Amino acid sequence: MSAKHHVIYVPGLDDGRKGYELIIHRWSLFGIIPHVHRIGWKDGENNFSPKLQKLVEVVDNLIKQGKIVSLVGGSAGGSAVLNTFLERSQINAVVNVCGRLRAGENISPPLEQAARKSPAFRESVDLFEKKEQNMTSAQRSQVLTLTPLWDEIVPKSTVFLKGANNKTLPSVEHMISGLMSMTVFSPIIMQFIKEKAREI
Repeated sequence: MSAKHHVIYVPGLDDGRKGYELIIHRWSLFGIIPHVHRIGWKDGENNFSPKLQKLVEVVDNLIKQGKIVSLVGGSAGGSAVLNTFLERSQINAVVNVCGRLRAGENISPPLEQAARKSPAFRESVDLFEKKEQNMTSAQRSQVLTLTPLWDEIVPKSTVFLKGANNKTLPSVEHMISGLMSMTVFSPIIMQFIKEKAREI
């Protein structure tokens, strides 16, 4: 793959932690240039709109440089990258790793509980859920979702996207599965975005 393919990783609610760059640095072995973009889910800004705009601007900057751009969102970052994708059709591919895309019904934990420390996260999920029904089949085909066999934080029914490439990982537990997706299972992500790049 050409080195002009940039992949932006958007972490979940604990995006203030260090180490994401070190973990995804190995993605460069697949011939891409990895980046980490922190939304700032708990930075005191409760509105999602300005956070979305900042990510869109990062994407725009790379696209203007003639780069291919793909997005990978972990946990809460999943809805953020899907919302960004719907803002910019030029994005090559999007991967949702264990991320909640809708509130869901009669499930545990409810979205209210999951987003209690980040109103911006709640807004991101609500925004995507409203837009989901308008996604075309072509857009859905550009999305890969990954979820473990069991996730105690994000109900499986809220992760999968109809018409997308939905895969269940041979793992359990939210944080462990998220980390394994970035490392052990990263070839699944890289193969998907590379295949989509060939279709351009």
